[in-house]
Amino acid sequence: MKKPSFISKLAVGATALGVAVAMLPGASANTTYVPNGLSSETAAASCWEVKQNDPESTSGTYWLYTPSMDAPAQFYCDQETDGGGWVMLGRGREGWTEEYQGRGKAEDIFTKPTGSEAFDPVQLSSETVDELLDGDRVDSLEDGVRFRRAVNAEGTDWQNVYAQRINTESWSWTLQANTNWGGVRFENPSSIGGSRTYGLTTGGIASWNQSYNTLRFTSAAVHGWKNGFAYGSYVRGNTDASSYLWTPTGTAPMGFTQVFIRPKINQNDAGFAQIPDSGLAAEDNRQLPNSFTASMRWRTSMESGTGVVSELNTRVQAIAQVGNTVFTGGDFKNVVSASGETVEQGYLAGYDVNSAELVRSFTPTFNGQIKALESLPNGLLAVGGEFTEVNGQPANGFVILNPVTGETDTSLGWDIVNRVSGAVPVVKTIQVQGGYVYIGGSFTHVKGGTGDFYTYSRNAARFNVSTKGVDVTWRPVLNGTVNGVSASEDGVALAGYFTKVNDVNTVKLAYLSPTAGTISKPWVWKPSYPINTTNGGFQFDVQQAHSEVWAGGSEHLIAQYSLSDLSRMSSSITRSGGDFQDLQLDTNTDVMYGACHCGNWVYEGGDLYQTPWNTAVSDIHRIRLVGAFDAQTGEVLPEFSPEISGDKGYGVWESFVDSNGVLWAGGDITRSRGSGGGQSTVGFVRFTPRDVAPAAAPSNLQVTTDGTTDELTWTSGTRSRTDYQVLRDNRVIATVKSGTSYSVAHTDGARYFVRSVDNVGNYSKTTPVATAPAPPVEEPVDPPVEEPVGPPVEEPARPVEEPVDPPVDNEETPVIPPVDEPAPNDPAPPVVDENPHPADPVEPVEPEAPADQKLVVSGDRWDVTFGLTNIYDRTWRDTNYAYNTGRQWYTGPSSIGWGEPSLASNLSFGWWNQPNAMFLRKELTVNPAAGQSLVLTTYADDGMAIYVNGKEVHRENLATNATASSMALARVAYSDAKLRPITITIPASELNQGKNVIAAQVHAYRRGESATFDMEATLKNK
Repeated sequence: MKKPSFISKLAVGATALGVAVAMLPGASANTTYVPNGLSSETAAASCWEVKQNDPESTSGTYWLYTPSMDAPAQFYCDQETDGGGWVMLGRGREGWTEEYQGRGKAEDIFTKPTGSEAFDPVQLSSETVDELLDGDRVDSLEDGVRFRRAVNAEGTDWQNVYAQRINTESWSWTLQANTNWGGVRFENPSSIGGSRTYGLTTGGIASWNQSYNTLRFTSAAVHGWKNGFAYGSYVRGNTDASSYLWTPTGTAPMGFTQVFIRPKINQNDAGFAQIPDSGLAAEDNRQLPNSFTASMRWRTSMESGTGVVSELNTRVQAIAQVGNTVFTGGDFKNVVSASGETVEQGYLAGYDVNSAELVRSFTPTFNGQIKALESLPNGLLAVGGEFTEVNGQPANGFVILNPVTGETDTSLGWDIVNRVSGAVPVVKTIQVQGGYVYIGGSFTHVKGGTGDFYTYSRNAARFNVSTKGVDVTWRPVLNGTVNGVSASEDGVALAGYFTKVNDVNTVKLAYLSPTAGTISKPWVWKPSYPINTTNGGFQFDVQQAHSEVWAGGSEHLIAQYSLSDLSRMSSSITRSGGDFQDLQLDTNTDVMYGACHCGNWVYEGGDLYQTPWNTAVSDIHRIRLVGAFDAQTGEVLPEFSPEISGDKGYGVWESFVDSNGVLWAGGDITRSRGSGGGQSTVGFVRFTPRDVAPAAAPSNLQVTTDGTTDELTWTSGTRSRTDYQVLRDNRVIATVKSGTSYSVAHTDGARYFVRSVDNVGNYSKTTPVATAPAPPVEEPVDPPVEEPVGPPVEEPARPVEEPVDPPVDNEETPVIPPVDEPAPNDPAPPVVDENPHPADPVEPVEPEAPADQKLVVSGDRWDVTFGLTNIYDRTWRDTNYAYNTGRQWYTGPSSIGWGEPSLASNLSFGWWNQPNAMFLRKELTVNPAAGQSLVLTTYADDGMAIYVNGKEVHRENLATNATASSMALARVAYSDAKLRPITITIPASELNQGKNVIAAQVHAYRRGESATFDMEATLKNK
């Protein structure tokens, strides 16, 4: 979804004046300028416009600005290839990302476009690329996407690959996702053969042979799980720091690649709307959560309370708020604080909504898992699930609790039973609406508080809050379990495993009358996958929003339907991922959250599981267990892009927005990305709202001029540091990073505005217009008046004075003796100052001891393998090792590991193939002197053992007899491990002269937990 600019694009483009000049609407003719991109004030709309205006322009950095952008910015333009006009979106070797935010600092693209210093990938954000397209679709780019890739290790020969991304509206870095590419063309240098053109391809851009005509954006074990643009297996490469073809295995290297597009936009075609004299209103970001999780205060246990481990027994499955307490329910044994305190509160716990601290007064006990929670109008907490006993008393899967103490409240008298032979009553969903409490699940009869009799209402029922009784007028009969309910005044939507309601066919989804409990309108919908079994096509949840209703379930489908006729309005499919398991509407922000067991991509517009890219797909985005959607349009909101992972792959089963706007998500969660990096967030995570408050507005804008320069000054609206944007006529011309003044070349009648912008992109309203005054006009000066000149008047001559001789002094004049001066070429003799007290002689100086020597620092490369051919092998840590017992050896810079995004070598594994341990080696040459020692500094995340020349020197949190398949003894959070450095000292007597080897084995506590390693080594003197 494209972000609208604060300056609306004109509905009708301005009349083109050609590409040579552009005119600012509303300005006089002398405000024309050449959009050459050489300054912020003369920014062009595209690299293509720069090239059209100056055919001699060369590749380099230029200022670009479109109406979709908030301000001019600098980009790298390739002005040589294929006529020029290409803007670079990213460059690098291995380590690219598919994230919406891109990677690295954007300025590094134009300051370091190529060379070994550019090997670490940098990518523009998808939002920035869309702004460069200025509303044009990606699939409408005439020249497609161009990938410039090195074909040899020296970086002297290059190929250009052109490809059209089909059925794609907005830019996305999800280049690994299966989709259609057309018009693929390889323009190869003669050193690797001729150029080739191919037709339609589906998958990783292009893979036409095992040589150079392959362009796969991929990550795999052979590349250490790093993303990059790989060649076929017949191409060779290496891991040299200077190599443009990188591969740990010698084959299928990732070539250093630059990515370009060529939007053909000029300033006149783009069009900027005129700003009224009153200025522009404030603009803020859409209210969404931060993508980083809040700091963990409490978490659930890794162990389930029931002892069952399955997709339907995840740690947190229900979240609700009563008063100032947020409750999380599911299948967990206890809860654990950030400091390590364990509180034996299983299945259901409460947390303060403001501090996220455990509410210790709330102590109910259950004998089974929680599936549903809801706040009741009378301030009590309704709980549903798979339990038969609460607080030591019988309870049939449905109970009402005091939200302060957790004690059972029997005042309502509600109960359920399941009279199907051998069946257990279960409530899986609860909702309050219009004086009623709706429940859904697996049961046959319900009882109210007005009597002891049970009423038949199968798998769905409702209670009247005021009378406490069962509403006998609304008693649907469904032939399968109800997973989700969403009621409104218009009707009641149900989702589940059923195929009939009151013997009327309605597959997995139904819309019932709010008065009679019968089907009010047919809901005939298109499954994403053929329904071949009774449970096929099941739906997990429904949620009404405005005049739409959303549904989510299998296979990997989330869809939006019109309430008027239940026709589909939008849909999205996840691949390779999983079913949508929960829907949550934030009514304050109009955002629908969809939670799933999905970890790759969401195809916006897709409606077929097998080929979502063929069904009018408009966008593909990354998704990690929960995504945000516009509740009215159905569009994905990719700015919210959290990183969440679990150890089983069961995903998120519940999401909830509390009274502070914090998004909670619960399920099979063990790790998440916080603002400080990865953190252990078992069971549930929290996302605080991002800052959307507009920056404080400036005021009192004044403009003066001397006819050459316009001087702008204004008054700040805040005491804190802020940036200011200067607008002239209809566009931003500069961003002022410090101070409250700006100078610009004078323009007659120019209309200026100023506004402030904070560091997250919120803008204040602008000042009212301030117009440049006319230059000062010099007053004419009258010429001097000449007086009439008469005839010259002769003055009388002065008398001539005769010279007077000086008086004669009869005394003899004294004689001054001549001065003897040295000859010019004779140097003056030195002056010798004889010191009667000469200094003591200088004592001889002892030579300085050699300085401590850093042998290994963070960032150095280590050899690493993730498995041994023999789990009992010990030779891998020896000094002279043949590298023949590791399943596959790689090399990479430290820090290294998985489960922690901040690592230099951050590896990604599916939970099913994540290794238990990694084994690392570092060979170094050392010639220690007597008295020196080797000092190692590291940490243990989770367990580790260190060896020097095959001898163990330290072991932490790892059993003595641990093998390659062993786990660490206890879980250690990465942040905690970093706070507890380990120092190991090895005397010189235990080191070799010459080759020495440091080896380490690092083990995770459980599959799904992080395991990381880093080390520094220093040769020190006494």
